[in-house]
Amino acid sequence: MDSIEIKLKKDSTGRDISLGSMSLDASKSIREILDALIAIVEFEQDLNLKIGLEEGSAVQKIIGSDNNLQVVYNKIKDAADGSPQRLNKYVNSLNIIYKNLESIEDYDISYKSNRGVESIKPLFTQKFRSKRNSDVTENNFNLEFFSGKLELNGGKKPNFHLFTNNTTYTIQCSEKQAKDVGAFLYENIKISAHAKAKKDSMEYNFCDIYVGTSEGYFNEFKDFYTELKDKSGTQKFHFVSNKLEQFYNQKNYSGAKKFIRLFLNEFSHVTYLRTILVISKAFKNDEYLGDILSDVEKLLSKKIGKAY
Repeated sequence: MDSIEIKLKKDSTGRDISLGSMSLDASKSIREILDALIAIVEFEQDLNLKIGLEEGSAVQKIIGSDNNLQVVYNKIKDAADGSPQRLNKYVNSLNIIYKNLESIEDYDISYKSNRGVESIKPLFTQKFRSKRNSDVTENNFNLEFFSGKLELNGGKKPNFHLFTNNTTYTIQCSEKQAKDVGAFLYENIKISAHAKAKKDSMEYNFCDIYVGTSEGYFNEFKDFYTELKDKSGTQKFHFVSNKLEQFYNQKNYSGAKKFIRLFLNEFSHVTYLRTILVISKAFKNDEYLGDILSDVEKLLSKKIGKAY
């Protein structure tokens, strides 16, 4: 397994730091750094990450698979570079780490993968800048995939509760969606949701459900989205285009429809929407796909004016 590790060597007085013996200040720093790493792992719950501590030494780490740790590393680098794609959730945790490292005389931060060991200490030489509200653009497109037990359904403002990984998530939805999902009350279901960062929490809006013959799309789309987040520049749009073309070439129109539904969100990049419409032009008036393509066109028109 790969890891991102923070090793504290000497405290502010030059004394060696180990889990078995340390100053009060050093112990507070370890606790706060560990809490910051845990916050990142909790935020990235779909990446199956773990927290690690090395016995006898002050090494704290995030552990995960090659691909999943690469996602975390890329987001740390985005925060350090002040990238428009940086996430304030990461910035907040990384600033806690940065603040505590200021009082540590000697430390290492490394990214260990099957490609070797890379020092990422230079990324922590200055405070991380939060993204201002005015900087939040359509690039804030986030999907979450949940597999859990449907517990509650309904309310004046339609929503349902999904219990997974010892946590209950509230998923906002329409009345029709609440009725459709309600058929699975107290059963385990697989869904996708559009995630929106609020001031102190995440808001989840229902996207789609994967049951019966469509259940296989859950892992397929989850893996696709994980890879999509790692793409940069025009790679993202080619990746979406190739996937949709694959469905059409296989005449898998039900898969194509569920794939398109992932991008019906206010934060979807206009190029994603335009790509879908261009690739799907032959199906614009199709009885099965016409309605969802019309929804894509309306969303794109709302963003930029006339879609075609």
